[in-house]
Amino acid sequence: MKLPISLLVMATASALAQPGLLEKLPTLPDFDSHRITSSDPTGGNADWRMLEPGQTLVLADVKGPGCIVHFRDNITSHEAHHLQWHVLRMYWDGEKDPSVEVPVGDFFGVGFGFTERMNSALLCIDQRPGKLTDPAAFGAARNSYFPMPFRRSARITITNEGKQPSQHWYEVNYRSYRKAPGNEGYFHAQYRQATPPAEGPYTILEAQGRGALVGCVLSVKNNDGGWWGEGDEIVYIDGQHAIQGTGSEDYFCESYGLRAGCFPYFGVTLLEEPYTTAYRWHVPDPVAFRKSLRFQIEHGNGSPPFRSGNYYYSVAYWYQTEPHAPFPKLPGPQQRVTWLGK
Repeated sequence: MKLPISLLVMATASALAQPGLLEKLPTLPDFDSHRITSSDPTGGNADWRMLEPGQTLVLADVKGPGCIVHFRDNITSHEAHHLQWHVLRMYWDGEKDPSVEVPVGDFFGVGFGFTERMNSALLCIDQRPGKLTDPAAFGAARNSYFPMPFRRSARITITNEGKQPSQHWYEVNYRSYRKAPGNEGYFHAQYRQATPPAEGPYTILEAQGRGALVGCVLSVKNNDGGWWGEGDEIVYIDGQHAIQGTGSEDYFCESYGLRAGCFPYFGVTLLEEPYTTAYRWHVPDPVAFRKSLRFQIEHGNGSPPFRSGNYYYSVAYWYQTEPHAPFPKLPGPQQRVTWLGK
């Protein structure tokens, strides 16, 4: 599968400075530019939208062909865990079931409903207000630069599953085309958790169709103590055992454990025992599949039969043809904060 050319548009200067990207800037584009915002319709400065408990806010509902190239949302809520109470969903071309269904905090690369500054090629968070593990911290702007092409329509929503209202300052930038570019997959993101995982490798993604894995965020609450990351990543492509890694820290492009810090294609956004969140973007190395993909990681001490009492939470990001395989049922709000009870 050929990834969208807009995937080359990156958020950081280090990514932008790669050979060839700067040279493309003077090329006159063959698309129309659009921006949707939460601006005050009266022209004043009340540039937000309120979202009551149980309600859904539509960030974008547009016709294609087109491609969303950036969106930002700043959630303000005094409710603890509001980043896990708010769920982001995206629908392409009128589909009934979403292609993206992820709690907002996890989608933007930090687990457990915490807020941390993040600077990567595809996701960025501008600041960390308050102390690191404050589940009620607010005031940070979350930015996504994943290209999200669509042919007929695109719909982005956020649902408040908490008990208090929230405010949202948002922006969605997209392009419209006179003719849809060929050979582009649809963006997908899926949340999973296991508290703790069953015996055997923890499954991050099972997909059917033709596509490419382009990223992963993994959050672990270390209940067992010691080093949890000996487990290898395992990838089955089109039914064949195609990739076997050498350890969890190796998959996240580090060695001898993990260290906090963000880079264009990998990093650790959260490292505050017992909480860890790490990410990897497969931009230079997308994992292509023609029929199916199963992406797993060993847990425990990395030796069969792979048992641990640790809690795993993950988001997989990929592009593929539609229709996609049914997603696992999203855990309910209280299930998403199981880490509080142990």
